[in-house]
Amino acid sequence: MGLENVYGLVEYNPNPKKKKTYDGIIRALCKVTGEDWDTIYMDLLKLGFELKVMPDEDEVWKKYLDSKGFVYHKIPVKKGVKRPKVEPFLKKHTKGTYVLRVAGTIIACEDGQYFNIYDYNNKAIYGYYEKVY
Repeated sequence: MGLENVYGLVEYNPNPKKKKTYDGIIRALCKVTGEDWDTIYMDLLKLGFELKVMPDEDEVWKKYLDSKGFVYHKIPVKKGVKRPKVEPFLKKHTKGTYVLRVAGTIIACEDGQYFNIYDYNNKAIYGYYEKVY
């Protein structure tokens, strides 16, 4: 099944060699910052080195987003209530730039769409960063 009918998804792969690899964090950060893949990769590598952790650790990309002026929003969930999913988030947030924390990765959202090479519509959101202008 192709991705052309997935709600809100815009296929986006900034990898210079168009490889479909485990670079979701880099993909998301490229989209929300406007930087290219190589620049983001090296920025995360340097920051990971400074923090003495691997460049794809949560600590690294969170600090990176903080340094770019993004603000974190926690999504509180009461016991027994399911977490919100990507598609309803997109329908509610039709303006703005966001980075959603979903299971195992982050995804870039802008103006009611998300940018990736995979379908994340049914993934639960644990929190999100918002670009503050």
